[in-house]
Amino acid sequence: MTKHLPTLSILHYVYGAVLCVGGLAAVFIIGVGAFLSSDLLLADNGEPVPGWVGGIVQAFGTTILLLVELWGVLNLLSGYWIGRRSNRTGSMIIAAVNCLSVPFGLALGIFTLITLASKEVEEAYTYRM
Repeated sequence: MTKHLPTLSILHYVYGAVLCVGGLAAVFIIGVGAFLSSDLLLADNGEPVPGWVGGIVQAFGTTILLLVELWGVLNLLSGYWIGRRSNRTGSMIIAAVNCLSVPFGLALGIFTLITLASKEVEEAYTYRM
């Protein structure tokens, strides 16, 4: 099973990079919230949209941006750990969280959990320390 570790490391790098780039789409949501908060958008009666609406949309976009970017960085970190054969537990936790994302995260998470749970890989990690 140790022969799968380099591939697994690369897959975590790729998935983390895709998450980080995809998370930037939340910047669009933040921009929509800023537009709703501005005076450029007026309601039918000539009054601006309440400011709290734009604030809520901006807060939602910021939360999404931070969560997805954090998830991406953790996957990049897991790829680094797998490549160096350190912090096996951390990579397994990240793999379990990846299982929440269907279909790619689920496939990567299951492949990671199966690979890292094998005795051969566990010994390779122990020998490394």
